[in-house]
Amino acid sequence: MKKQFLAVTLSTLFGVGVALAAPQDQNQPAPAQNGQTEQGHRPDPQRQVQRLTKRLKLTSDQQNQILAILTDRQQQMENIRSDNSLSRQDRFAKMRALREDTDSKIKGVLTDSQKKTYDEMQQHMHDRMQQRRQQEQQNNG
Repeated sequence: MKKQFLAVTLSTLFGVGVALAAPQDQNQPAPAQNGQTEQGHRPDPQRQVQRLTKRLKLTSDQQNQILAILTDRQQQMENIRSDNSLSRQDRFAKMRALREDTDSKIKGVLTDSQKKTYDEMQQHMHDRMQQRRQQEQQNNG
């Protein structure tokens, strides 16, 4: 139960971080890092799979399955972002649910050992985001 709660919490925090980064000025391209493209920090599924393959030692079958999962997520995220009928709160809720669903699908493809490493990666990312927020608050406060 604690692991599920942690996974949901991490997915939510990751989503909030992505959502907060989205409103940045689209006229200035950001450097491409960590599986993200230069256009508005949208994750590139192919680069994400490459990063996961390197860290989790994915088989080619796992790579294909995860690429399909991430590509589908990217398309659904774009649909949610472009749906002007949604309130900001509803949009975030849908994005969070989609991230959680994607995370579950990815874990369904991984071995137990890979799941452990994947969870550690998520925790590390969460810790880094939290650090950045604290630094931003100190700089702005």
